[in-house]
Amino acid sequence: MTGNAMETPLPVLRPHHILDMVRNIGLGRKLEPHPYGHRIHVLTRAILDDVDQTCTLVIGNDDVCGPCIHLHDGLCDDILPQLEGRVSKQGYNDRLDARILDFLGIAPGSVMPISVYLRIVRANLEAVVDICTHPGEDRETRRSGLLKGFAVLGIGEP
Repeated sequence: MTGNAMETPLPVLRPHHILDMVRNIGLGRKLEPHPYGHRIHVLTRAILDDVDQTCTLVIGNDDVCGPCIHLHDGLCDDILPQLEGRVSKQGYNDRLDARILDFLGIAPGSVMPISVYLRIVRANLEAVVDICTHPGEDRETRRSGLLKGFAVLGIGEP
């Protein structure tokens, strides 16, 4: 590669989006565009292609959110219908990602290979599943999806 070549920027990802993608891989969900226009299918494919790629872990909107129809001026205007009341997806997910990173001892804005992040999660799986399981979601489905996704990606036992 010459000095003039442009490097591909690092993906910027929410911690829970990575976990959702791994769960989806484990559950065998199809990689297809979402009606909202976000890029979870594209970034899931990128993780399948190279789980060792480096990313920046953020609290806030990421490369999944970028083209979503609910993203306006950097904020998500969507709500979470599975929760009682009108719960903001932005606020809920910001709190969720802060809890994940805090529990794992990872600072927001940290740059690391996705595989390293997943190994840290795997070593703390039960607690992370407890943090990430949404109201109305089956905990065991999330857990087993993550374990199967780890297997597909070659993220072995801690």
